[in-house]
Amino acid sequence: MRVPYNWLREYVPVELDPHELADKMTMAGIAVEELEDPSAPYRALRVGEVCGLQPHPQAERLLICRVRLSDGEITVVTAARNLKTGDKVPVALPGVGLPDGTVIAEVDFQGVVSQGMLCSEEELGLSREAEGIMVLPPGTALTDNLPTILGLDSPVLVLELTPNRADCYGVLGVAREVAALTGCPLNLPELTVAEETDRGIKDFAGVELCDPELCPRYTGRVFFDLQVGESPLWLKTRLLAAGMRPVNNVVDLTNYVMWELNQPLHAFDLDRMAGKKVLVRRAGDGERLITLDGVERVLTPEDLVIADAEKAQGIAGVMGGEASEVSPQTRTVFLESAYFSPVNTRRTAQNLGLQSEAALRFGKGLDPEGPPVALDRMAHLVTKIGAGRTAAGIIDEYPRPVPARKVRLRAERVNNLLGLDLEAGYMEEILRRLNFGISKEEERVFQVGIPSYRQDIENEADLSEEIARIHGYDKIPPTYPAARRPGAFTPRQLWEKQIRDLMQGYGFSAVVTYSFHGEKTFDRLNLPANDPLRHAVRLKIPLSEEGSLMRTTLLGGVLEVLSYNAKRKTDNLCLFELARVYLPAGDEDSLPQEDLHLAGGLMGLINEKAWNQLARQADFYDGKGVLEALLAELKVKDWSFERGEHPALHPGRTAFLTVQGKKAGVIGEIHPEVKEAFGLNSPAILFELDIERIWPAVESGVIQVKPLPKFPPVLRDIALVLPANIPVAEVMGLVQTTGGQILEKVELFDVYSGGTIPKDRRSLAFSLIFRRPERTLQDDEVNKVLEKILDRLAAEYDAEIRR
Repeated sequence: MRVPYNWLREYVPVELDPHELADKMTMAGIAVEELEDPSAPYRALRVGEVCGLQPHPQAERLLICRVRLSDGEITVVTAARNLKTGDKVPVALPGVGLPDGTVIAEVDFQGVVSQGMLCSEEELGLSREAEGIMVLPPGTALTDNLPTILGLDSPVLVLELTPNRADCYGVLGVAREVAALTGCPLNLPELTVAEETDRGIKDFAGVELCDPELCPRYTGRVFFDLQVGESPLWLKTRLLAAGMRPVNNVVDLTNYVMWELNQPLHAFDLDRMAGKKVLVRRAGDGERLITLDGVERVLTPEDLVIADAEKAQGIAGVMGGEASEVSPQTRTVFLESAYFSPVNTRRTAQNLGLQSEAALRFGKGLDPEGPPVALDRMAHLVTKIGAGRTAAGIIDEYPRPVPARKVRLRAERVNNLLGLDLEAGYMEEILRRLNFGISKEEERVFQVGIPSYRQDIENEADLSEEIARIHGYDKIPPTYPAARRPGAFTPRQLWEKQIRDLMQGYGFSAVVTYSFHGEKTFDRLNLPANDPLRHAVRLKIPLSEEGSLMRTTLLGGVLEVLSYNAKRKTDNLCLFELARVYLPAGDEDSLPQEDLHLAGGLMGLINEKAWNQLARQADFYDGKGVLEALLAELKVKDWSFERGEHPALHPGRTAFLTVQGKKAGVIGEIHPEVKEAFGLNSPAILFELDIERIWPAVESGVIQVKPLPKFPPVLRDIALVLPANIPVAEVMGLVQTTGGQILEKVELFDVYSGGTIPKDRRSLAFSLIFRRPERTLQDDEVNKVLEKILDRLAAEYDAEIRR
C-alpha cells in the first residue's frame, strides 16, 4: 500500500518528519517498508519558456523552437502545434532520462540540431495519450522545481500491511491510525453532493439483488451529461504517486476514491447496457465474459456477476467487462459501490487467475457501511472537476444489515494480558482515539462498540492489543509470568521424538515435503486407477494443479527429494520424513483423517571404498535391518515381515510389515518404472510405516527385569534344505512355535545355495538354544523336541536335513 505523505496530511495535519512518522507507525504495527521519493524521475527536468517559434526550412511538419532556461537559451525541434510564445514547458536536456527510461541526446533534424526535448504528459507518465507538449501554469518561474509544480515532491510511505488490517488499504484508514498515534485531529473527506432534482436515479436504472449471500449490500448512483476526458493535473499526479496510471477523469476518480476510502467502485456505461435494470446474480455454467484486460473468461455458478437484461457485464469484486467500459463517448454512467463476500471474491479471483486492486480489497473484507459513503465522495468529486451531473438519490439494496458489534472489556484483564498497570481512563482514551464507542458498564468495565471497518476486532484480547499498540510496545517491560505453568510431553509425543532421534542416529537426514501434490505424482508412483491411495482429499482452491490433492502417502515427497539431490550429483543418501497423510472421511462434510506415517529412502553407497572395506550399494536388507532395529528400540511387540507386492516397488523385492496381525508398513526396492519416472540414477530402497497402527503395539513403559539363568543351555545347530521361495521369517516362526517353552532362541547363521543343492532350493542353517529356568535339561528331552521340529518342517515345507 502506497500512501503519499501530502495526501495523508490532508486528513491528519501531522507535523512530524516523514521518517519519524514512519518509525512511529512501524512500532504500532503498521509497518513502513520504505520511504519512496516520487520526484526522482523528474528532478533533472527543467522549466523552459518558449521565446520564439519558426517553421523548419527543410521539414514542413517540424517547428524550430527557441527556449529560454534559467541559465541560457537552447534550440529545440518539435512537431507539436499547441505552443505559443510565452508558454512554460518541461524541458529534458541531453543526457537526461525520462520516467520511461529514454535518455535524451542531441539530434540533427535535417540541418538543425535539437538541443533537448520538450515533454508531453504522455512522456512524463501523466497520461496514456497526449496531443502536444505539456504547458505549465502561467505563473510558473524558470527556477521552479518541476516535481513541485507537478505535486510529486512529497515522499510516499510504502506500507507492508498484515492480513488483518484490511482497513488500512485506504489513505483514510492510515490517517485514522496516525491521528490515534499523534493525537492530531482527523479531517474527514468532503461528502457534499449536488444532486439534480429534476432527474432521479430511477429514471435511469434499477437494481435486482439476486444473491444476498454473495453480495450482502449493493449500492449505486447515476451520473449523466458526462464529459469523459483528461483528468486535472492534481488528480493524475496523485494517482501516479500512489502507483496507478491515469486513464480518464471518470476512471481516475473511481481509483482515487478506492485509494482514499478503501472502497472499490466500478463505472458501467449505461448506454451500452441492455434494459434499465442491473442484475447481481450468479453466472451461468460456462457463461463467457471478456474482461477489461481483453481476455475471455469462462465462468461457473460459483462466480458472481453484474449483468444487464441480456448478459454479464462484469465479474463482481474482481474486474469489469469490456462491453460496458467507460470511453470518451460515454455520457451516462451507473456507478457501483458494493460489499461482496470476501470468501467468494477470493475464490473467483483464484480460479480465474485474475488479480486486481479491487479483488485484493474485497477479498480481505471491507466495511459493510462504506459503499454509500464512497458514492457520495465520488459525486462530490465529479461536481468538483466539472465532469458531469449527479442524478438525485441512490439505490441501496441491503436486505440483511450487518448488526453492530460490541465487546465487553475489563481493565484488569487488559493489564493481566499486557503485564502492565494502566488506568482504566487511559485505556478509554486510547480506544476513543481509535474511534471505538465506549460505554461504562461498571467500575473498570466497559462495553466497547467496534467500528464497522474494523473486521479484525472480535474479543477482549484484540482490544488489549489495540491499547498496547497505541501505548507503545517499547513501553511494555519484559517480565516472567506471575504463575508457573510447567508443561510436559505426552507419552505419545515422547515416543514420536524417539523415532526422530533413532532415525537420525541410524544416519538418516530428516526432510520436510509439501502436504499436497497432483494426480501426476500418483502416475509416477505407478499406482493403478483403482488404488485406494488415489482417493485423495481435493483442495477447493489449490495453489496449482500440481498441488490440488492432499497427500495419501509420503513416498512421493521422499522420491522428489531423492530426485532433486540426484540431479545435483548427490547420490549417496539416507532420508526420512515423519509427517501426516490425509485420508478422506466417508462423509463429505467431515474433516479428513490425519494419520502419522514414517517414510524413508536409501540410495547409493551404504559403505564407501576404504583400505579396510569395499564399496557396497544399499540393498533391501539394509533398509529392513534399520526397521528391525527401530521396532526393537521402540519396544513394538508381535511384528513380522511378509513377502508382498506394491505398485511402486520391485516385484519379488518387497515385504509388508505386519503388527498384531494388521499391515502396518511396506519396504522394498524401487520399481524400475518409478525409478525412471523420478529420474533416479541408481536403485533406491523405500519404506513407509503407518505409525497409528504401530503405536497400540508398543509395550508399556514398565521395564520387565528377568533374573540371570541359573541353569546351562543346550545348544543345537541344524542345516535344512528347503524350497528357495519360502521366507526365512516363516521358517523361524514355525521352529519357535513348535519348540515350545524350552526353546529360548532361534538364530539364522548361514544361507547357502549352489553346489550340490538343487537350483530351486537353498540351505538355511539355524542355531537353537534350549533351556529350562527351574532345572537342567536332559539330552533326550531336547532330542524329542528337535525331532518334532524337523518332522513339522518336513511336513510343512518339504525340508530335509542337509548332509
